[in-house]
Amino acid sequence: MPNSTAPILVASDMSSRSDRAMQRAFRLGAQMGRKVIAFSVLDDAMPMDILEETLERAQARLTRFADSLAGDHPHEAHAVIGDPTSDILAMIDKTGTDLLVLGAHRPRAFLGELRETTMQRIVRNTRCSVLLAQDTCDHDYDKIILACDFSPASTRALTLAHEIAPDAVFSPIHALHLPYSGILGRTAVAQADLDAPYRAEAEAADTEWRAGLPEKLAKLVPATEILPGSPYPVIRQEVESRGTDLIALGAHGRVGASRAILGSLASDLTRDPPCDLLITRP
Repeated sequence: MPNSTAPILVASDMSSRSDRAMQRAFRLGAQMGRKVIAFSVLDDAMPMDILEETLERAQARLTRFADSLAGDHPHEAHAVIGDPTSDILAMIDKTGTDLLVLGAHRPRAFLGELRETTMQRIVRNTRCSVLLAQDTCDHDYDKIILACDFSPASTRALTLAHEIAPDAVFSPIHALHLPYSGILGRTAVAQADLDAPYRAEAEAADTEWRAGLPEKLAKLVPATEILPGSPYPVIRQEVESRGTDLIALGAHGRVGASRAILGSLASDLTRDPPCDLLITRP
């Protein structure tokens, strides 16, 4: 469950993408009554003499920006020299945060897309929930898609998303994988007959999932829309058609080295997010 007393940690690389993450983190800190800790890591792969000259300026800039966003709200700002991935993961443990806010990675060429970004590596290796701030922070979240697979991870995503945006409209979406869709069914009626067992299974799982939700959350979400197709294109299409400003989903399994441990949908969304993205773990 979310820890209402834990600080929000926001990681910044001083770019405009990170500025959006900073703005969102401080907006949420004020809304949720949480301290905000701004943290920047200068990559120690650079020459040390350059880093030492840069560190003081980075600390001053980070502090100045944090102060301008926070006003009187409790906050800290820290710039250090080190490895961005390991130092951010260590800061998560040190602060006890349950919410890390990151900016989106810069657009990359095709071959670059085959390599994992620092942001993706952090998301894969932390048990902390991560909010990826993609869009301009000019309003509270008001339209949220819950990418729902009827698991405890989905419940966790719903719980934290509601804490972040208690007045938002939630739309639970389940992408229904239908094997051999369009191949075995020669007609629409035949295809519907082939698809019926899979849809019935999803509907039963939805009923069971809702029965286990706390009453407050159960009243919050409308009926789950079960849409045929692969998860990523289904979710992306729904985001674009609804004007959604946040996707919430749960990542599965162990924290570790494999892409599959994070989950293919979470991995695909972090690579190319259509809007802000909240990833939680059960």
